[in-house]
Amino acid sequence: MPSTTVDTGSRRGFYITFTVLLVVWAAVLMTIAVTVIPDGYWYSYFAIDYTVGFIRRGLAGELLGLFGKAHYFVGLAVLRWIPTAFFVAGLAAVAWSVAVRSGRSERRRLLALLTPVLPFGFAFGLFSARTDLLGGAALIGFAVALTRATTARATVIASAVYGVTLAVLTLIHEATPFLFGLGVLAALTVLARHLDTKALRASVVLALGPAILIAIALAAFGRRGVSAQLCAQVQHGPMNHPLAGKPTIGQLLRGFHYYVDYHDWFCRAFLPMFDQSFGDAVRFVGSIGVGPLLGSTVYGIAVLAVSVFAIGHVSGVPVARFGALLRARPVAMLVGVVLMVPVFLTGVDWIRWWVIIAFDVGIVFLLYVGGQPESDRPPTKRTLAVFAVGAILLAVIPVGIIPGFGAPVPM
Repeated sequence: MPSTTVDTGSRRGFYITFTVLLVVWAAVLMTIAVTVIPDGYWYSYFAIDYTVGFIRRGLAGELLGLFGKAHYFVGLAVLRWIPTAFFVAGLAAVAWSVAVRSGRSERRRLLALLTPVLPFGFAFGLFSARTDLLGGAALIGFAVALTRATTARATVIASAVYGVTLAVLTLIHEATPFLFGLGVLAALTVLARHLDTKALRASVVLALGPAILIAIALAAFGRRGVSAQLCAQVQHGPMNHPLAGKPTIGQLLRGFHYYVDYHDWFCRAFLPMFDQSFGDAVRFVGSIGVGPLLGSTVYGIAVLAVSVFAIGHVSGVPVARFGALLRARPVAMLVGVVLMVPVFLTGVDWIRWWVIIAFDVGIVFLLYVGGQPESDRPPTKRTLAVFAVGAILLAVIPVGIIPGFGAPVPM
């Protein structure tokens, strides 16, 4: 019976070719991000500080203050790349942990090459460059640490350190603990199976408790009705906003530029949400309509399925086994799902929320399969063929960068 494995020379050529293509792909996306995609929306996450009092996302604006008023837009241009840089570094840490720290093998190398093209991979970090990406990077650090923690004490310490970090990040983006709580609970459930119930509860409280308390405090005591005062803080300056110029598809593809005043745009398109109550946000989500929200849900579930089954196929580890581990702690998983509910209720980017769910689950799955015996087995020709086709499709069609159907574009 002929072998289904691939000879050593062919394998080496395959990995070299795919790595070169991956580098070229990343360079092309970076070029698009730098030359075509306007940065003004990402700037907006750093434009609010604590000048008017305790307000959500105020800590991000305090970072901008470090640059001084004379370098306002330079500071925004620098800060805009920090979430992407940390997130991409986190993805690289996952790839390294899987391909090197877990033990070298061909399947692990394939998993490392797969990581950047997954729906929550490099393209997502580049074209969804919001400050909550910092929470994703922190989750990666926590999950990787759990793969090295062999005692309950070490796990509890790692949870405490992560909890302090997450609390700080909540002051930069208030949804952070809700977006990545599922990932924290999945990581503790799957990667720290040595924990008894008492140690698990302590780890969960330390990892998520401080951040959730801060998020509640922001909801209860964060100032609203101060958009006029916040608007006065924002400086005037040109911002490239192509869609405001109503370009044709051809103009957009050629790199169409249309400049508006950043102060005026920010105060008109971004600031009103700072005056929204929880009920206002829920009503705004409802105004999108059942059709777009349902479409976003179906699309998002498909993204989650593609992510999980791609990892399972490349690693050779059954997805059902991973699912059984998650179901071993049903209460923890239920809590993680419940934490996502306020995000869906108050934010219209439903596909984005599903991509983050895929990230929460996918990162844990990647780190789990890296330590499984199936990852030591050489890949078959079929595995390599499916990997190559699937990875190229995911790279060419970055399905994770669509925020949601029916969501209005800030104009």
